[in-house]
Amino acid sequence: MLMRQLPLGPIRQAISSEEFGRAQRLWNECAAALAEELRRGCLTQARLSEVRELVEWSRNVVSCERAYLLDRLNSLHVAGEYELGVPPPARRLVEARF
Repeated sequence: MLMRQLPLGPIRQAISSEEFGRAQRLWNECAAALAEELRRGCLTQARLSEVRELVEWSRNVVSCERAYLLDRLNSLHVAGEYELGVPPPARRLVEARF
């Protein structure tokens, strides 16, 4: 049984380049290939380990990017209020909880 090449390298590259739409399309392609391997009974432990490592890496990178963007959004909101002469609010506009 031939196993189809998973787009793991391109997924990592897309996420590193902040091309999140492309990364999502590649993840969908990867999930379809894994589902096919599972259906055919040829999904291996090595394959699952390889994908799990990329899932963990992806989650960490995307979580960091999300936190960075939320912080930036809050900074822009506070800066806008200072321009209007309004004191900043006591709480943040957006909060991230992990």
